[in-house]
Amino acid sequence: MASQGIPVDMELKKAFQELQTRMITTTQQLKIADLQMEQLKRQIIHSKLVEKEIDNLPKDTKTYEGVGRMFVLLPLPTIEKNLADKVKSCEEKIRTIETSKTYLERSIKEGEENLRELVLSKQREHASYN
Repeated sequence: MASQGIPVDMELKKAFQELQTRMITTTQQLKIADLQMEQLKRQIIHSKLVEKEIDNLPKDTKTYEGVGRMFVLLPLPTIEKNLADKVKSCEEKIRTIETSKTYLERSIKEGEENLRELVLSKQREHASYN
């Protein structure tokens, strides 16, 4: 004999599957964003440490900057400017990533709330038939 179970509402089932898929994708994107932010924060710390060390050098010191697999002789002020630009660039990227994280988190919450509303409407619909 076939057992009679609770009838499955295909619309709800589809909505749950879509939300689950979206949650998995969004969670992965959030993890990637967190990793990128951590990497950028490490770059900022590194650049500030190098800046601090360079400040102790005499202004006429020969300084080199790594470019690929070689080093290029650059004046000290140019290297200091490059480090400051790198810090500023990393901070801007962090702000951009934070904005995208906020959007992703909001989209998850909206999906959950839409699903709740759908479940409630189905419950009300089912209650009105009884």
